[in-house]
Amino acid sequence: MAKYLGPILTATVFFPLLAFLFTVPYMIYSYRKYGSVLITRAVLMYAFIYYLICVYALAILPFPDAKTVVTQRTRVNLIPFSYVPEVIAKSTAFDWSDPGSWLPAIYSSGLYEPLCNILMFLPLGVFLRYYFGLTFWKTALIAFLGSLFLELTQLSATYGLAPFVYRCCDVNDLIDNTFGGMVGYWITPLLTWFLPSRERLNQVSYQRGSRVSYVRRFVAFSIDWFVDMILELIASVLIPLEGTLKYLLEGLLVAILYHGVLVILWHGRTLGKALVKIRLVDDQTKDTASPRSYMLRGILLWGVLLQSGSWLTLLTEGVPMLSNFSALIGMAGIVVYAALLFNAVYNGVKNRPQMFYEQQLHLIQVSTVQTKAMQPAAQKSN
Repeated sequence: MAKYLGPILTATVFFPLLAFLFTVPYMIYSYRKYGSVLITRAVLMYAFIYYLICVYALAILPFPDAKTVVTQRTRVNLIPFSYVPEVIAKSTAFDWSDPGSWLPAIYSSGLYEPLCNILMFLPLGVFLRYYFGLTFWKTALIAFLGSLFLELTQLSATYGLAPFVYRCCDVNDLIDNTFGGMVGYWITPLLTWFLPSRERLNQVSYQRGSRVSYVRRFVAFSIDWFVDMILELIASVLIPLEGTLKYLLEGLLVAILYHGVLVILWHGRTLGKALVKIRLVDDQTKDTASPRSYMLRGILLWGVLLQSGSWLTLLTEGVPMLSNFSALIGMAGIVVYAALLFNAVYNGVKNRPQMFYEQQLHLIQVSTVQTKAMQPAAQKSN
């Protein structure tokens, strides 16, 4: 049992890092498909990721020491069910009337490892059927290909990273793993009866996605901020100035072109908004707003509010009596950031869809996710 616990503990250590790297792509995918990130669906996805990490760790760990003496053990076995004669020969210790003899008999007879291989891929069948909604044959094929990948990884000495082939590439593992995935598919209803159906998860996801949450807006905002920084770096080459004025002109240029002109031409979208499928529209007509509203929002938010500290610093640089307080004045931008954050949190709690500057410009952010998929789901649930 210890040889299994070690790899699982290693997988547990690496899981938080991989889960963190997966979070933003998963959120973008969920927002694009459903318009929302459902907690139940997210927990299941992270559980699936953790399971895959554990399976991979069990296949390649523990890693051998380069000083380990290589034995003449067979590294490839292409004989199906080659362990059956050994199981039959050692099955005399098994006694149906004595449950205490079952586990020792299974372990000593050579049946322990095949059973572990079956159990290792059993959750895969459950995830593929319940979470991904795959058919039996697709589940069996993926289980087979997944097992084949692990066996070839072992045959390659983990892509040449190990000093020698330290695991046996066994066709029996391929058979057992594939069968485990098939068993998992068959017993999925027994293991997931307490969970909501996929149709119900989809229905709730689409319903929540019809309204743009502030978390969804923050994901779009973060993407746009990253794009904004790249564009400002490019603009810094084009503007032959120095100091605070140069920084402000860079930000203002990007605000006009990216957050203004692009939004006008793309009917209320930026790259971040397009990725999570939201757009800015007129709050009355729910259609494309006026170019003036788009441009004013871009300049006000990205050219003024988010650079308020730099603007105050620039305006007070020529005032001698305020020169000693320039750093403090520059920190005033933090107050503006805090105000924007408070406005977003307060609106989120109160279910108010517009920030204060959007109210003044009569703009609102709406979801562009197509919710037609809700109709067949609702019919099935009924």
